[in-house]
Amino acid sequence: MSPARRALLGGAALALAAQYVPSVVALGEWSSIRVLPGGYCRWRGPDRPGVALTFDDGPDPASTPAVLDALGEAGLRATFFCTGAHVDRHGALVADIVGGGHQVETHGYRHAHHLARSPRWIVRDLERAVASLAVVHRRPRWYRPSYGQATGATLLAARALGLSTVLWSTAGREWTTSSHEVVARRVRRGLAPGAIVLLHDSDATGTPGMADVARRALARIAVDLGEMGLAALTLDELVEGEASQRLSG
Repeated sequence: MSPARRALLGGAALALAAQYVPSVVALGEWSSIRVLPGGYCRWRGPDRPGVALTFDDGPDPASTPAVLDALGEAGLRATFFCTGAHVDRHGALVADIVGGGHQVETHGYRHAHHLARSPRWIVRDLERAVASLAVVHRRPRWYRPSYGQATGATLLAARALGLSTVLWSTAGREWTTSSHEVVARRVRRGLAPGAIVLLHDSDATGTPGMADVARRALARIAVDLGEMGLAALTLDELVEGEASQRLSG
C-alpha cells in the first residue's frame, strides 16, 4: 500500500465523515475568499496584476488544438486541468500544451461526482491521475476536482498526495450559452487581480460546442485584460509571485 493511501485510510473514520461536507464549488464567486487556512483549497491568487485562465476536461483532439491556437494568437498563457483518462489517450496533446508555454495540472482520472464516491475511490482516482502526467515528466502540484465538488474527503486525498486543491473565482459558464460574447462578459465581471477563471477546452462532459464558445471568447477576454492592466499567467506564476518579477522587469 502506498504512503498516500495509508495516510488517507489511516484516518478512515475522519475521511468517511468528511465525505459529506457540502461542496464548495461556487464559494469563490459568492465571496472574496482567496484560500482556506492551511491551503487546503484555493479560489484566488494573491492580489497581483494578473489572472490565471484555466481550462478543464481535456486534452481533446477535437477542440484543444484550436484553443491553443487562439491563446497563441491572443498572447495569453493558461493552465490546463487535464483528465487522466484523456491524457492516456492523447499524450501528444499534453506535450503540445506544455510546448506552447502553458501549465498542465490534474483534473482527476475520471470525470465523476465525488459526492457519490467513497474516500478510497477518490484517492485511487487521484493516484492514477498523477501517474498519467508522467507522459510530460511532470508531477502535478494543483488539483481541480470534477464539477468543483471539493468534499472533505477530496481535500484529504489531495493533501495526502501533495496536491493543492484549486477551484475558481469566476467562470464563463459556456455550457449554458452559444454566445462567446456572453461568456466574455461573464468572465469580465469577475476579472480582478488574482482572479482564477474557469473555461473548458473539451465538450466531453458538457454541452456540445462549449469548448468552441470558450475559444471564440478569448479574443475579447484578451482585450479586457489589456484594458484592466492584467496579465494572463500560469497558476504557478500567479500564486508564487513570479508574475510580479516578470511584469516589473
